[in-house]
Formats: sequence, C-alpha cells, structure tokens
Amino acid sequence: MDWIRLSKSGKDLTGLKGRLIEVTEEELKKHNKKDDCWICIRGFVYNVTSYMEFHPGGEDELMRAAGSDGTDLFDQVHRWVNYESMLKECLVGRMAVKPAIPKGKLWHL
Repeated sequence: MDWIRLSKSGKDLTGLKGRLIEVTEEELKKHNKKDDCWICIRGFVYNVTSYMEFHPGGEDELMRAAGSDGTDLFDQVHRWVNYESMLKECLVGRMAVKPAIPKGKLWHL
C-alpha cells in the first residue's frame, strides 16, 4: 500500500483518535523510537511512525529527528517538500509555547 492510499484510508495515523493536542518538549522527547516516532516541524508535531516505511530516505533519516524539532534538518534536505499536505493525517498538534522571561527581569529565589 502506498502512502497516499494509507493516508486517505481513514486509519488513525496520529494515535490520538482525531484529537489535536498541545505538545510539550518533554512529551515530544518520549516519542523517539521507530515504533513511536513524533517529529516537530515549524512548531507542528507529526506522528511519522506510519510514514517510516514510505520515506524515500529511509527510516534512519527520519530517526535523526525523532522526538525533537527536525525543522533545521528538514530544511537542509527538502525545504521544497509540502510536508503539511503530505503529513496532514499525522498531525498530533502544536508545540506548547514556553512563557518568555522579559529581558532584565530575572527572578531570584
């Protein structure tokens, strides 16, 4: 079965039954194995586990970004690829935004 057929099959490729979640850095790091692989690209998190066998560069290339932000790696290799369309059925959610500490405002304990 090719990737397009699988992605249009209605199968739950996120593992979340259609729910979108806010993903923390800690949660993303947990999904770093071939049988449970999430990757962040430009702030969006995708469960690419089902895509592993279809990736032209092979599993090893995807595993380089497993459980982390793979934006830089992705841009080095295939900036031109429309990943949003290709992986839309794998979208887990967005990365959680960390609160910023304003410059000059350091907290002392």
